[in-house]
Amino acid sequence: MIKTIPIKLGQKYTIYSLSGIASTLRKEVVVKHVNWGPIFRPQYQNQVESLAGTWRLGTYKEYRGRKEYHLSICPERDLIIPGWGHLKTDAEEHHSFTGNACLNIAGTVEQVKEIIDKNINENFTAFDTIIAWPKSHTEMPDGEGLLVYPDTDSNHAVIQKMKEKQNA
Repeated sequence: MIKTIPIKLGQKYTIYSLSGIASTLRKEVVVKHVNWGPIFRPQYQNQVESLAGTWRLGTYKEYRGRKEYHLSICPERDLIIPGWGHLKTDAEEHHSFTGNACLNIAGTVEQVKEIIDKNINENFTAFDTIIAWPKSHTEMPDGEGLLVYPDTDSNHAVIQKMKEKQNA
């Protein structure tokens, strides 16, 4: 079971998550229904409840949307920030695609840390996979972003390669 995430009915949230093609997504939502507790949604037969799985917290509507969707998150990997108008993803800000399975957020390391401090998802553990993009990919050295938490141990292949380049 996961720790309860304190979402409130009618409140606005920004959710940073990974898409199916390993790119960062940012959704600005309004919560329309809150479940009594998180409900585990298996993605394949006989999947055991875990932080890496998908959990439903309620339903939401997107900005200016009429259709309601299930508010499904991966607790160990998704950031849930109260309010709207936070930093954009690298794809939104710099019009570039980074399919590195990391949370790529456009902004300086300090700006990204401010956003992470506002996170209400206590189950979030993927601090090692957060990358800041203060400039577009073509303007960054080696075309790579900046690790927000460079001292955090990681078994993520992209992060390990970035650390090896920094230490070389």
